Amino acid sequence: MDSDTSPYEPALEILGLVSGGLPVDDGDEGLHSLALIWGELTDRVELRPEETEQAEAYMLTAAREWLTAQGDPEAEARYLDRWLHDILDYKRPIPHGRSKRS
Repeated sequence: MDSDTSPYEPALEILGLVSGGLPVDDGDEGLHSLALIWGELTDRVELRPEETEQAEAYMLTAAREWLTAQGDPEAEARYLDRWLHDILDYKRPIPHGRSKRS
């Protein structure tokens, strides 16, 4: 992709691939997490146009990092955790057996 091409359309394609008709409870948390990541990034362009430049930069970085992590379960888990929680600021779930006060 050259620097004059927006990554938005390819991001929509990725979103479609990772969320395209899959049941919500199919057991593949990785696909669900990828759908959240790409949905958030494309939503930023659509719903908050002032964030388009940042969102598009994230799209390029997220895609490149996924290509590096893909196929390595530990690297994929780190990628998903980092993008969902550290970059996109989704709240981490509370581990089972721990109270909110712990």
